[in-house]
Order: sequence, then C-alpha cells, then structure tokens
Amino acid sequence: MKKVLLSTLLILNVSLIYAESPGSFRGKETHGFGFGIEGTGLAGSLFYDYAINSDMQIHAIASSGGISRASWTATLSSANTLIGATLRYFPSENYGFFVGGGGGMLSASQSLKQTIYCSSSKAETVTECSGKAGTYVSGSTDSTYSGIGLWGDFGWQGYDGYYFTIGAKAGTSMKLSEDDKTDEAIDVYDHKSFAKSDWDKIKSPTGLIMSFGWHF
Repeated sequence: MKKVLLSTLLILNVSLIYAESPGSFRGKETHGFGFGIEGTGLAGSLFYDYAINSDMQIHAIASSGGISRASWTATLSSANTLIGATLRYFPSENYGFFVGGGGGMLSASQSLKQTIYCSSSKAETVTECSGKAGTYVSGSTDSTYSGIGLWGDFGWQGYDGYYFTIGAKAGTSMKLSEDDKTDEAIDVYDHKSFAKSDWDKIKSPTGLIMSFGWHF
C-alpha cells in the first residue's frame, strides 16, 4: 500500500513539474483567429491574436453592432463599426487573466423614423402638430459620426488549441466628424431622449467581450 501511495505521489509531482502553463501555450501557439461579440450592443466581431511572448499579446479586432428600438409610432436604429487593436498583458504565466489598452477607427450612424397622430392635446404641446389636429405627421432624422476610439479591457482567455475569451472593455472616442440630427426628432413619447441616449452610447467602444477562437 505504501508503495502505491509513493508511486502516486511521484507521478503527481512529475506531472506538476512538466505540466504546461497558460503562459507556455501562449509562447508556442503564436497565432489565434476567431469570432464573437465585442463592443456596443450585440456587436459581432472577427479577431486575430498574435502572441509577442508568453505575457504580451496583440489583439486585432473588426466589429459591427448596434442598438434597435421599435414601437407603433417610431423605429430607431443605431449602429457602429470598429476596426482597431489592443495590446494585452497577462500578469501571470499560470493563469489566463489579462489587462490591456488599445485604439482604432470608429464610425457610427443612427436613423429615426416617426409617425405621430396629432390629437387635440398634441396640437397644443407638440410643435410639429400645431394646427394639424386629427392628422398624422411624419419625421425622420439621420446622424453620422467618425472618430478615433480609445479603450482599456480586462478578462480571461483560455489556451491550448480552441479557446474562449470573456471580459469587458470601456473607453471613449475623439471626434473627427459628426452630423448630429437628434435635436430634429419630434419630441414626443421620449423619442428624442432615446435617440440622444443611444447616440451617445453608439459613439463609444464600451461593451462586453465574449469570443471563441483557435490557437495555432
């Protein structure tokens, strides 16, 4: 019995000595490619990871996502596209946790279409309905934006062949150009406030990270 226990302990010790850490896999599986969600709303993404060494990685990303709302009086659609890269640092070779920072080009657009019935009360309170009681009025706005996104991220990444990455990123963007038409929305049923709120969100790279890839 003692011999069996000693043999088992010896095998475990040898396994621990020769077991490969997440860092060692990052060091030898230099490339990674995959897809997932990264950014504002449900932003679909494609990415390429390149391990500089066992604790540094370049994460190149192209993502497109958005926020949509609809009711019987309006449809509001906001979308963005992000192309950039993040430099990630893994503080321990024994775990898959990382922190990083990066930047890239961000473009955004928003479309709002409204159809409002002008009741007698709205004819008195809504500018577009003035003098039009009993009729419908329509309105539409289209906004565009382009800028440079800057962000930081953190999370956990798997290793050894197929791998998952989960985390979050937060950041802001510096405006290059903007045509903001949200102030032209008909101010009824919170349409304008939702348009402004979604417009602020869609100009940011902030969002969740959930992706699946393959190391090689």
